[in-house]
Amino acid sequence: MTRAERIAEYKETPVRFTAEEFLQLAQHPPISEWVGKVELIEGEIIRMSAANIPHWMVQQDVSRQLTSIFAALGPEWLVGPEPTVRFARRTVRLPDVGVFRNAKIGPFIFEVASLFMAVEIADTTLRNDLGRKRAGYAEAGVPHYWVVDVNGRKTHVMAEPEAGDYGAKRVIPFGEPIEVPGADAVITLA
Repeated sequence: MTRAERIAEYKETPVRFTAEEFLQLAQHPPISEWVGKVELIEGEIIRMSAANIPHWMVQQDVSRQLTSIFAALGPEWLVGPEPTVRFARRTVRLPDVGVFRNAKIGPFIFEVASLFMAVEIADTTLRNDLGRKRAGYAEAGVPHYWVVDVNGRKTHVMAEPEAGDYGAKRVIPFGEPIEVPGADAVITLA
C-alpha cells in the first residue's frame, strides 16, 4: 500500500477525543477563537451558536436569581453561568447555568456527580435541549433539569432522572413562580 493510500484511509476515520484532550485543544487556536460555546459529545467536538441578546438576558436573570437563593443556603452551594462539566470520559457539557452542591472539581473542570441542577436557555435550540440534551442530563443522573423556552415564554421543569429521561415534568409559563429545588424559594421569569 502506498503512502497516499494510507493517508486516504485516515481521512475517512472519525477522530474522537477524550475530555482531557478536548480541554487541552479548547485552550488553543482555532477552537479558542471560535465565537460561541464548544462542547464534547461522545468524543465529537460540537460548536454551539453564539448567544444572542434575548438568550443572554434570560441567562443572566436565571443565574442572578439562583445565585441569590443558593448563596443564602450556605457555602456548599455554587451557582454560575456556563460551567465546564465532565459527564463521561468523552463528554463535556457547558450548561447555560449550573447549580452545584459540594462541588467535585477535577483539574479545570467540574464533575457531573456534583451537578444538582442544569438550566439551558433555548431560543434557537429548543428541540435539541428537550431531546438529545435532556436524555444526556438524565442519563448522567443530574437531579434537576430546566429548559427556559425564550420564544414560547415558558420553562420546562424536570426532575427524577430515570432510564435516559425525567419522570417528573412540568411546564411553567413566564410570570408564574417556579419552585427552586433544594430551597424554600421561587423564581419568576418575565
